[in-house]
Amino acid sequence: MTDTAKLLDVAREELSSLWRDLDAARRRAYHGQWSMGCDSLVERIKALTPLVGHTPWDEVQIPLLEDGIYQRVHAELGIEAPVDMARVAEHRAYLDRQAVVS
Repeated sequence: MTDTAKLLDVAREELSSLWRDLDAARRRAYHGQWSMGCDSLVERIKALTPLVGHTPWDEVQIPLLEDGIYQRVHAELGIEAPVDMARVAEHRAYLDRQAVVS
């Protein structure tokens, strides 16, 4: 693997981590909404995405998809990143069922 390929892999992993960090930052924000930390993470996501491509939607946390944050960020960048909301809903139903069982 070339150094360039390694760098791209690292950047893609960092981008995926930024989405996880954004989800966590939202949960920590006042009333679980938004914070300056969220703004900072979105700016970092926006900086990396055009360089390495979008993180596949199925690697992004469900609340970011359900609330349209993932879609909004990509729309603002002019990058198509379609989401299968039917599959998102199926996964949410599964998670909700698991929560009842626990």
